[in-house]
Amino acid sequence: MLQQELLSRTSLETQKLDLMTEVSELKLKLVGMEKEQREQEEKQRKAESVLNVISELQEQMCRLQLDIHRQIQERLLLSRDHPEEVTAGDGVAEPQPCSQDCACWEGSPELLQELRHLKIKVEELENERNQYEWKLKATKAEVAQLQEQVALKDAEI
Repeated sequence: MLQQELLSRTSLETQKLDLMTEVSELKLKLVGMEKEQREQEEKQRKAESVLNVISELQEQMCRLQLDIHRQIQERLLLSRDHPEEVTAGDGVAEPQPCSQDCACWEGSPELLQELRHLKIKVEELENERNQYEWKLKATKAEVAQLQEQVALKDAEI
């Protein structure tokens, strides 16, 4: 009988050590997942920051476009008052609203090309952000699952 108790106790001690090892491994995995989650969140913040900068640049380009059209209009009006200085047509330039493709910039192929490049970059960054968000959700779900496993193992111990 004493021998059975000793074997039972040894078996329980072994199970306890196995469970403690498993809990430690789960805790390490949890720490790694939390670190990965923080890194993903930081990447997402950076991507959002870049998107904000691009958006501000697009707004600034549209404001510059309106300013240029305003100056052209002023010069044309001035040239009406002084016809001897007329170098362009005598029509009045209508400022065009900034559109998604900025057709009003057709006279500046470099700017139009840069805008297209920025739009592609924005789309790429948005796709990257969506991927990070998806990974973040998956990571959070996995972290929650690991926390549940740790809690169960702690309860078993």
